[in-house]
Amino acid sequence: MVWHFGLPYYTCIILTLFMQEGHLMQRCDEDVKPLYSEVDNVLVGLGDSLERSLAEPAMGKLVQFMNTYCGNCRRFAPTFKKMAVDLQKWNRALRIYAVDCALWENVKLCRDFRIRFTPTIRYFPSKFQRSRHETGTDIETQNPTEIVEQLIENLSENDYSGGSGIKLNFDPIEPDDELQEVYAQFDNKVSYILLVHPVEIGMETILNMLPYPDVGVRIIKDAEMFANFGLKPCKQKLALLNRSGRVQPIRPKGESSSAYVNSVAAFLERNGHPSMPTWPIAPAPENNLSDEYDAIIVDYVLHSRKVLFQDDLEQAIQQLLHVEIPKTPFISGYKFKALRHIIRLLRRFNVLGRDGRRMLNSLVKHLFEVDEITGEEFRDVVDDLQTRLDPIFTDEQYVGCLGSTPHTRRYSCSLWTLFHYLTVLAAQAKTYPPSSVTIGLYGLAKYFYGCQDGAKHFMKLAKRRMIAQVTSHDEEILWLWEIHNEVNEKLAGDASEDPRFPKVQFPERKHCPECYSEDSDEFDRDEVLKYMKRVYDLEYLSIYDLPDHHKKAKKCTQ
Repeated sequence: MVWHFGLPYYTCIILTLFMQEGHLMQRCDEDVKPLYSEVDNVLVGLGDSLERSLAEPAMGKLVQFMNTYCGNCRRFAPTFKKMAVDLQKWNRALRIYAVDCALWENVKLCRDFRIRFTPTIRYFPSKFQRSRHETGTDIETQNPTEIVEQLIENLSENDYSGGSGIKLNFDPIEPDDELQEVYAQFDNKVSYILLVHPVEIGMETILNMLPYPDVGVRIIKDAEMFANFGLKPCKQKLALLNRSGRVQPIRPKGESSSAYVNSVAAFLERNGHPSMPTWPIAPAPENNLSDEYDAIIVDYVLHSRKVLFQDDLEQAIQQLLHVEIPKTPFISGYKFKALRHIIRLLRRFNVLGRDGRRMLNSLVKHLFEVDEITGEEFRDVVDDLQTRLDPIFTDEQYVGCLGSTPHTRRYSCSLWTLFHYLTVLAAQAKTYPPSSVTIGLYGLAKYFYGCQDGAKHFMKLAKRRMIAQVTSHDEEILWLWEIHNEVNEKLAGDASEDPRFPKVQFPERKHCPECYSEDSDEFDRDEVLKYMKRVYDLEYLSIYDLPDHHKKAKKCTQ
């Protein structure tokens, strides 16, 4: 038997399906507020403009590549924001960016930089130029203390030439350096020289003193060299000297960079020396939807028994075809066979109308004429096909999967909806072997889903629950239902949870009382199967009609 990505071939012929890039059709991504902003000391990186920023001289760059649909990225956001605000004191040497790889504008960028999972944190030196072999330096941690430690090392090795300000110098003072020579190294634009020992504290202090332009910081590697400046080297670790070489009174409360900087800052304040303005405190984020019609949709869904909406299915498929697949640099081997079959599956259970079927027919034909494809080539094929047809994707609006707060639910919710729908239609048609749909979802998690935590968790669950041993279509429906509920149980109460759509075991008793045993909260699997077949049936599909003025407001420029 032939195996693919660790599973039997006959079960793994379908793969993922959901993504978007809007290369041809601009999506209304701007309607959703970015996860980060300049208030957080984080610049929003978009496409080619970020590459131009990375080439800026005399400045290091820290970039977080993320997917807003990824719960782990949203969970990490408060930590990253706090760190970024704390690092605003380094703004003369460091820029911080966030790139949302779920946006169509960033598909090429995230593909070119080989972003597979998010969040991915990378450092880029000044004058950076991307090449085939150079895509930045990964910082393999989400611990802010460890990130800062890595940044100190990176910035100490950065090239600061070409900038407009004073060039930073992380090299220790040479044995023959005299005080006036040290001042000259700062173009005689500083009023004081701060000598710091040892090297590790000195490197951090250079960065932490950047808000104080009247002080130049140099590192003393060997404490004996304090004698070059008329100081006693015994136990000497810090000295603030004026132009005449006189030692200024500073008394740090400890031996750390922060203690040293605080003592110097207090001295400067007493003597009337200015510092650069501090960063404003970021306001608490608004957790409500800015669009009143989005709020209307959320209220409608909360009071409706319907779970299957046309718009959600379209959003999942559009995101797949226009973002997630095109973000993949190269698709071949097992990944390509899985991609080929998933498009066949979408064609077989088409929800995109007549022109959508035509597009999928042509796309399937193309995929069977080649043995491999790049993400960029895939996007170009899809875009070319769509230019010959009437608009395929209608409102470009989540309905049943719209979150009550920015960034919640949406894409991840639409994926679950789409695959539940596919398991039910596969059971009705019986044209695909049992487990074809769920193995497709496994392939999605392994190859095309950018959220690392979610992908790895699903693959772990799939193996533990023996996905390859599903032998009937009814079992497949229930298998995915159980997996979904296990994921809900894990995420219940998580920081990434939508407050108005809590992660609960579904179906809830109020929606399907017969799905529960009379004497307990145990599910009646036979009744659950009936429920799933009913609510995810094509006949139960809801075409939520958005108000005309809402459609107009949501329409984006082609």
